[in-house]
Amino acid sequence: MKRKVLAAIMTAVILMGSLTGCTTSAPGAGGEGTAGEENTAADESAAPVEDSASGDAAEQDETSQTHADGSGISIQFWNAFTGSDGDVLREIVNKFNEENEDGITIEMDIMPGATLAEKLASSITTGTAPALVLQGNMDVALYGGNGSILPLDDFFEVTGTDKNDFEQSALDSFVIDGHQYMIPMQWFTQYLYYNKDLFEEAGIEKAPETWEELAQTAAKITNPDKNVFGVGFPVSGGVAWFDSMFLSNGGRIFSDDNTQSALVSDENLNTLKFVQSMVNDGVCTKGTTGADLDNLMMADQLGMVINGPWMVNGLKENEINFGVAPIPGGQAGQVGIAEVTGFAVPKGTSDEAKAAAYKFIAYWNTTEISKEWSMRNGFPPYLKSAAADPEIQENEMVKAFSVIADYGVPFGTGLKSAATINSDILFPMVENVIAGSDPAAELQQASDKIDEMLSAE
Repeated sequence: MKRKVLAAIMTAVILMGSLTGCTTSAPGAGGEGTAGEENTAADESAAPVEDSASGDAAEQDETSQTHADGSGISIQFWNAFTGSDGDVLREIVNKFNEENEDGITIEMDIMPGATLAEKLASSITTGTAPALVLQGNMDVALYGGNGSILPLDDFFEVTGTDKNDFEQSALDSFVIDGHQYMIPMQWFTQYLYYNKDLFEEAGIEKAPETWEELAQTAAKITNPDKNVFGVGFPVSGGVAWFDSMFLSNGGRIFSDDNTQSALVSDENLNTLKFVQSMVNDGVCTKGTTGADLDNLMMADQLGMVINGPWMVNGLKENEINFGVAPIPGGQAGQVGIAEVTGFAVPKGTSDEAKAAAYKFIAYWNTTEISKEWSMRNGFPPYLKSAAADPEIQENEMVKAFSVIADYGVPFGTGLKSAATINSDILFPMVENVIAGSDPAAELQQASDKIDEMLSAE
């Protein structure tokens, strides 16, 4: 019943030509697609909780000693996990609050990625930043390079966490100038989600393995009479699928030393023309955000979409018969942009609050919690001990997402502007091409903007 009602709503929305909605978006995607109920606690009290100044000197000394190791205090934790994975994260935070023996309370505030970026910047400037925040590996060069977040070089020594249990590439993604600025929370790449019922109706037996096969499959699934699209590519608020498509088709985005744009090429031009042709043929959505595409998937009106592991819970909750496959490949094979989300401690955080944050980060990076996060959301574990767990190895969804080890590659390593280039240059370029603009002209304009941005690094 839930799916039928949602499908009817989405059909009406499509006919009006204005898709809107709240649903899951990629962490750090910087888009407007959100889901879940927002917690407004940070709006009411953004400043970190401070020790009371009341009481006599003896009481103050005792309080200082109690809080020196982070015990007995509350700290703010900001992140952009606005989808169903945020519900799981909240449960784990609540469990830590109940179980930790140090009296530490984590007060979590979930908000859209764009809101988080804006609030974090101003709060660091005013000294009211939270003690803990989640950011992506594309943000570490910017925040670490300008001193907005603290180096966490002593984390493993202070907490006793086994550094050797981490996949080294996950740790390395947060190292700038020899300093560890973030500690991993999850890692993932991009995957192809597909609707099994729509595949069956179209007589398709397996997920496409190449981009050409994806276009052919999309054509078979598309049904204008039912407002069903074969595939959808987001123009904002989603994963940067075009990076993977460019690279897999033999194109490049940056020069080897990341100092110049390599965007203008025949390979990248052909990729944009390919995308535009699918839109013109009516088999691909036009002008849809990540939120729009998630809603279409939940309504059984979209055959395929590229997204991250966070989409799983929403599809399950809406009883969608779906499958997950590796991202399609081009002439250079399969390429997915590998992303790592990490814990960061903003500048200005007190030693006491930092100590409390360390204890939660250490708690998260135990085999038990890593396994729980993977089993409930499908994210592949970066802790070797969790990856070796028999239940993890037998879980089909986790196994599907573990292809990050096979084709995940980093994007813009060491570039302060990597995330901005995706959100402010490449996404708008793709949006214009999908809307009908000349691909060659858009490619050149985007390349010029990238060069201008890189020259300022």
